[in-house]
Amino acid sequence: MISLIYLYVAVAALVSLQCGLDAAHIDNSKLDNSLQPNVIPNPAPKRRLLRKFVHISEPLPETIRHVPGMTLEIECPVMGKPAPSVEWLKNGEPLNDFEEETNEIMPAHPTSLARLTSKLILTAPSNGDEYTCVATAGLKRTTSTTTVYNENDEDEELLDIQKLLFKPAKPIITSFFNEVFQDMGTDIVLPCRVYSLTKSQALWQDPNDEVIYGDSGRIRVLPSGDLLITNLRWSDMGTYTCTAKNMYGKESVYTFLYPTKPLQ
Repeated sequence: MISLIYLYVAVAALVSLQCGLDAAHIDNSKLDNSLQPNVIPNPAPKRRLLRKFVHISEPLPETIRHVPGMTLEIECPVMGKPAPSVEWLKNGEPLNDFEEETNEIMPAHPTSLARLTSKLILTAPSNGDEYTCVATAGLKRTTSTTTVYNENDEDEELLDIQKLLFKPAKPIITSFFNEVFQDMGTDIVLPCRVYSLTKSQALWQDPNDEVIYGDSGRIRVLPSGDLLITNLRWSDMGTYTCTAKNMYGKESVYTFLYPTKPLQ
């Protein structure tokens, strides 16, 4: 199966080829600009607009078994135009009403197209809890739900005690773009949200593997750990790396950014 990124690059190549054909058509028309009677010249083909959509690439399994004392990761990969965002629900309620996680909605430019990975981290879920991934892109919305069951069905008091126990662990990056396409001249935010029980730091590297320093300038790291790129340029294309670190380890993810030519 051809990977999504190669499919996107192929589409971009086809668009560039079409633009070249359009230019050749215009040049050829200069050779003979006379009009024949009762003949209407064919208009130049226009670049097609991709309709807005959102799709959960891999729906959550119907049930998930959790081993008490272990950290559980629930992953929800989403694709959409404009770039999608994910909100998690616990038993039908937003998770920012609970302790495990906080939902944050990231801005998306209307021209963006992206594949997003979102992870929900659970340390001591109650037996039978339902968790829902709610994916949104513009006005489009889709969901996927799973039910978590605990192995050995330990009682609630023991689970509450486990929530208080500290277990050293490396950070986990819970939200990032795998690939994102967006028009040049716009501002874009590349997410890098981190789950860590101890103090952590997010570092970004550009496509040349140079660390991005500072909180000012056209490309800068935001307090949330996200990367902001203003006035997107063709030269910004490439793979950006976000690395989350704490005293127990680190984790890295990669985002491929492709600046696109705006429609005229």
